[in-house]
This record gives sequence, C-alpha cells and structure tokens, in this order.
Amino acid sequence: MWRAWNLAKYDLEDHGAKPGVPAGRGFVVDPADGRIPYKPEALARRAKNYEGTKTLDPVKSSDPFAKCYLPGIPRMTYLGWPFQILQTPEDVTFVYEWAHKKRVVPIDSKVPLPPKDEGGAWMGNARGRYDGNALVVTVTNFNAYTWFDMAGNYHSDALQVVERYTPMNADTLQYEATITDPKVFTRPWTIRMTLQRQKDIGLLDYECTAMLDDLGIDHTWPRDFDEEK
Repeated sequence: MWRAWNLAKYDLEDHGAKPGVPAGRGFVVDPADGRIPYKPEALARRAKNYEGTKTLDPVKSSDPFAKCYLPGIPRMTYLGWPFQILQTPEDVTFVYEWAHKKRVVPIDSKVPLPPKDEGGAWMGNARGRYDGNALVVTVTNFNAYTWFDMAGNYHSDALQVVERYTPMNADTLQYEATITDPKVFTRPWTIRMTLQRQKDIGLLDYECTAMLDDLGIDHTWPRDFDEEK
C-alpha cells in the first residue's frame, strides 16, 4: 500500500492558511518559481473555480470531486487515501481505496489507445513503459471536468500527463507528473512529491456515491456543469 502524506490536495502551489485549508509549501518544481504557468485568460477561470468551492453544500460546490466524480490524474495520487500497485509483465494495476477505483496500465502495449470518448474520460487512457527502474505512464484522452486540487487549478480536454514512479528505497517512491495543456498553460509544468509505503493496512470500503444518496443529492454531473457554463 502507498499513500501521499502531504497537503497537495489543497493546492499544488505555495499557499497561506485559509478557512479549512492549512498553509503549505507547493509541489511545482518546474517552472522554478513554483507557479503554474497559466495563460492570462485562464487565470479568471481558476479564480471562479475557487470561489465556487466556498460552500459546505457539495451540490453547490464547483469542484466535481465534491460530488463524488472521479478526481482524475494526477489528483487521485495525492488525495490522501491509500492505494495498491500490482505488477505483472503485461500491465500495472493501481487499486485505490477512494471509490474502489482500479486503473489498469498496459506496459509496452502495441495496441493503440481507444478512440477518445465523447467528452473524454475522467481518468484518461494510459500506456506505460519502464525507464530503468522507473515506471513511466503517459495519460491522454481526458475530459475537461477534473481539477488538480481544491484551489480550482484546472485543465482542458487537451490535457496530457506523464507520470514517473521512481523507487527511492524499499518504502519510498518519488512521484513526478509533467502536465501539458496548450489550451490552458503557456508551457509544460511538473510536480514532484514522495509516496510512502503503508505496512499492515488494507483498503477499506469508501462509497462516496452512496454518501451522496444518503444526503439526497442527485448525481447529475456533467449535465449541470454544462448548463452552468
């Protein structure tokens, strides 16, 4: 089992304390200033996204994750819930506690990526390879609905993520993700963090959608999202 013990889920950039959000250092290592390289016109959308999170009612939140929609990649990695990595010669499978999600990554596959779904996929489509002892996963074919964190940092359907999982020792992985999206950012940018092995634990049941049902909240995304836009 692996887990990210950090504050990346709140904001990938350096940030001060806010209501419900502890202060924390950022995880952007490229550019060197630690800032996400947004196009000027994209910054207004990020600000609007963040303003829409200032509610305790998940049905009113602008963050799709608050409504139990899949958080996408790389956000799933640093949500704070543990996940398992299973390896075979043909593929690597990530099994996440959150929503029981499984992600199967074919290794050195000659099979082309499936056609992009109408609107794209929440977790994208992935292909993997090994570079020395590092696992490199290229993910494309995303939809435009997921965010990178709770601060409203976002992307379009042109997103490509290249993940790199590098063993540092028996109990530590270095995780890097290089993010490219020419519709939103002026250049590719990279985050870096460590993942720690969690011994003597298992994956628990986590039914996010069931909790929404208990609250009487209709699971209507992305229809309501499109209407808001």
